Amino acid sequence: MTDPIEGLNRKLLDPDEWLRQQDQRIAALRASSEEATAELARANVEASDRAGLVTVTVNPSGVLMSAWFSPRTQGAAPAQLTAALMEAYRTATREASAKMLDIMSNVVGEDTDAMNFLKSTMPDIEEDEPDDGRGSPGGYGYDPYGQGRYRS
Repeated sequence: MTDPIEGLNRKLLDPDEWLRQQDQRIAALRASSEEATAELARANVEASDRAGLVTVTVNPSGVLMSAWFSPRTQGAAPAQLTAALMEAYRTATREASAKMLDIMSNVVGEDTDAMNFLKSTMPDIEEDEPDDGRGSPGGYGYDPYGQGRYRS
């Protein structure tokens, strides 16, 4: 049959065949979604700082689930512990984000509006050396009561 508006030939589907196709599509989406849900449930990431002082676990969304401090942290300066914790957290979050995007790309597709939305909701996590906080007031190591001098 010719579409009078577009001038295209279109094959008319039998309504029952169309419903069967939609049921198959829904079943495939449901299976893909259930598989992704199971994978996300197992996708926690554990990471440590380079010195091995702190190990953290984050879920696929980057939420901190736990932190362990090694016995070597005894006597460490608070600024050193903070830096170690943040380094481990950034590493874990970066890995968790990559895992989550990989899992979700199987559900929503690689180059789709849904995937672009997911990517846009993720924080930018830099792979550079972590800032030690000394460049801004309020960062660790900064002593607001010591006239702006840094604690040693």
